[in-house]
Amino acid sequence: MTVLAALLADRGDDFTLALTALAVAVALVVLVESIRFWVSSGAPAVHDEGETA
Repeated sequence: MTVLAALLADRGDDFTLALTALAVAVALVVLVESIRFWVSSGAPAVHDEGETA
């Protein structure tokens, strides 16, 4: 990803912007996949305090 950002950016400011955009994209993918996993696992939204761990 960093190499791709370097290839897309010519100047330092563009490189920083490209890395920021890639970081946001990775964060969104992680968030979406985490939500998909949580929904597919059927886990409750809150922890039942009466249940032992």
